[in-house]
Amino acid sequence: FVNKTRVKDRNTKEELQPDEGFLKSIEEQIAIIGSAAEGFRQEVIAYLWAASRRGDRVSYRSYEPLKEAIEKKLMTSVRDISRVITKARTRDEEQTGKYNAMVKNLLDSGYCESCVDVVLKYAANNLWKD
Repeated sequence: FVNKTRVKDRNTKEELQPDEGFLKSIEEQIAIIGSAAEGFRQEVIAYLWAASRRGDRVSYRSYEPLKEAIEKKLMTSVRDISRVITKARTRDEEQTGKYNAMVKNLLDSGYCESCVDVVLKYAANNLWKD
């Protein structure tokens, strides 16, 4: 995004525009909004580029503010997913729709009904574990 170039999808090899909405959703986790985003993105690139030039292994954990933002985003996502996955009587209409879509997707992928239950129970019981 910082270099104004397209990114190549690792799986499909298709060239895509960077997902700015996704970037913003990560940055919002650490209160980076508006014009501060451009500076933050440049800081991240500069830090990771320098680490790479030194021969350091580069990962999302390499730059502490980025690590914090990504982990907060993941925890928020896990919380949302766990509400959908767990068998709850208090699931709202949207969550019920997502649950049913998830079950259908698993069935369409070849899972049998009892296997779908096992997979979703496992996910519900293990999403919160580190």
